[in-house]
Amino acid sequence: MPSKRWRAVLGGAAAALVLLSAGCGGAGQAANNTTANATAATLPPDKTYTGQVVATYAGGQIRKDELDQMYNLLVVLPQTQNPPSKRNFLTDYAQFKYMYDEARQAVKTPPNAQTVQQESDQTIQQWVDAGMYKSKQAVLDKMKSLGLTQTDLTRFLAQREWVMTYIQDQLNTITVSDAEIQNYYNQHKSDYIQVTVDQILVNSEQQAKDIEAQLKKGANFATLADKYSQDPSVSQNHGKLENQLVSDFVPEFANACRTLPIGQISDPVHTQYGYHILRVDKRTQLSLDQVKSDIQQTLLQQKQQDKEQAMEQDAMKKMNLKVLVADKDL
Repeated sequence: MPSKRWRAVLGGAAAALVLLSAGCGGAGQAANNTTANATAATLPPDKTYTGQVVATYAGGQIRKDELDQMYNLLVVLPQTQNPPSKRNFLTDYAQFKYMYDEARQAVKTPPNAQTVQQESDQTIQQWVDAGMYKSKQAVLDKMKSLGLTQTDLTRFLAQREWVMTYIQDQLNTITVSDAEIQNYYNQHKSDYIQVTVDQILVNSEQQAKDIEAQLKKGANFATLADKYSQDPSVSQNHGKLENQLVSDFVPEFANACRTLPIGQISDPVHTQYGYHILRVDKRTQLSLDQVKSDIQQTLLQQKQQDKEQAMEQDAMKKMNLKVLVADKDL
């Protein structure tokens, strides 16, 4: 899936529009409310602007009224925190337009109009649910005061969907070879050690040493964990972490799990969470076959992220943005 950078399209400026991951509050209600009138939904056509040309990029231009409207739509309306300057927004928006032009050339099937309309309604509903506005009507009133309509939001979301589809099509061509998986396993073999470990977490080194001494005299680990451990999970597991990958732990704890002799009580291990006393009960080196699918997914995500960054950098370079007015006139 496209990264947060590309889902937002305009980085921080459009972050408030990234609202449609699974389980977002209000989405289901918005979808139900739009089912009847979304049946006949159509995608809004690209808008024609007539204001002064303030910037050009390879294959297109940006006019003052367009820049103002998109800044209002993507920065002012969603009440973006730490909003970008108009100049920085212009660079991001030009990059988006350049990518949108490429997407229109490459992606022959347009976004589903009903889905985009539902997304538009969901976005507004989530602004309401987040307490940014009291009601959908309040959002529409704010839009009107900014010279916007919901159609402007829907149009942008359709354009964004076009770009995301274009990027995803590129990502879908990426593969991971068996040789790459083997090489990664060889280089990260110690990350695929699985352990069962008992641990007690406390706030001070002295208390950790006191607990260590009690354990070495034969005290029951689970009993002391229940009594002293500050780990929130202790009420469920009594300090025992079963069949965990050491790579899931913070580095200091992970290293202790890799090296501590089986059954031995550790000295205090200091991490960002406090002081740990631990005992490794079982340690197993997982084979390549056992972790192959996990490695494949890890490498695929890395390669997809690299591809997205390369596409972003390529667009930034090739768009050849030229700003024609002073920053104060944007």
